[in-house]
Amino acid sequence: MGSIDAYTFQNFNGSFVSAQTGNLVIFAYEYATKGWTTAYIRVPVLLGFLLGAFISQGCKHIKLSPNHRFNLLLGFSIIFLGLLAIAAVADLPELDMLFSLGLFSGYELTVFNRIGETSVNNGIMTGNLKNFANNVYEAIFSHDKTAMFKAGHFLSAIVMFVIGIMCSAYLLRAIGVEVFIVAALLNLILLAAIHIHFRISKRHETMS
Repeated sequence: MGSIDAYTFQNFNGSFVSAQTGNLVIFAYEYATKGWTTAYIRVPVLLGFLLGAFISQGCKHIKLSPNHRFNLLLGFSIIFLGLLAIAAVADLPELDMLFSLGLFSGYELTVFNRIGETSVNNGIMTGNLKNFANNVYEAIFSHDKTAMFKAGHFLSAIVMFVIGIMCSAYLLRAIGVEVFIVAALLNLILLAAIHIHFRISKRHETMS
């Protein structure tokens, strides 16, 4: 999400796809100072985000084992990123692209929101930073070992988000096609790693 936010920030007049707080601030400011003709561009991504979150909540109720459901949802993510890459090549109209990106963001933030047993937001870092600091305090002063593990989960999400932004802005120059292809490849590698891990685990179970 960090890499895609960097792409939209550069190419769509400072728009974000995961940080809807930022979009609402910019929308309200632009509407008050410049009027609807400037502020309206923030609306499609917000509507797409809401629709994506609404639809993907239903995906979380798919009756499969947690592992199979995660693999299916990750597969959907890869397909979605491929379609976004095609849309970028086809030069999809700005408002349609923003709506599609908002839809993808709503999906991602709804279905991929945990690291281990810790609920983590992979697009909005304000909550992650607060929760990281809270858990570090509990780990130090309450001697809560679980809190330290949670702090590590929040920190990993923050670091990966920042790395995604830097990779998109510096290495990929925030060019849409490359951003989406790299993101899809990373998800594909993750899906392959999960599949290999599952097969090794099944083999060990059979041998034992």
